[in-house]
Amino acid sequence: ERTLASCTSCGKCFDVCPMTRYSDMLASQPSGEVVAGILDILRGKGGTPAAVEWTRLCTQSAACIPACPENVNPMLMLRLSRITALGSTGAQALLQDSRRDPNFFRRINAFATLQLSNAEIAEWQR
Repeated sequence: ERTLASCTSCGKCFDVCPMTRYSDMLASQPSGEVVAGILDILRGKGGTPAAVEWTRLCTQSAACIPACPENVNPMLMLRLSRITALGSTGAQALLQDSRRDPNFFRRINAFATLQLSNAEIAEWQR
């Protein structure tokens, strides 16, 4: 409730997010409109496709937190948006839980193989 009351949709959190550059959809979106869509997700109003995309991309880097002039925690706001968009609060699901993808763990293993040494992989799998 505090986030909904305090956030002015200025978009500064969106502007500093390191993940938005990895989405063609988000590159052309006005930052304030995307943030307003996040607030709509939190209100159970569905949000915009761009807001759902940003929710999906958020890695919780926390780069957004110091950017907020209203002292809202945008990282928490996006986390709550993800929970809501997954349908965990009873609202209609806007996102598919990626862990239900039958290839989810195969992708993790493939990524680990590309990024970690054999010794690191062995340690991680213990």
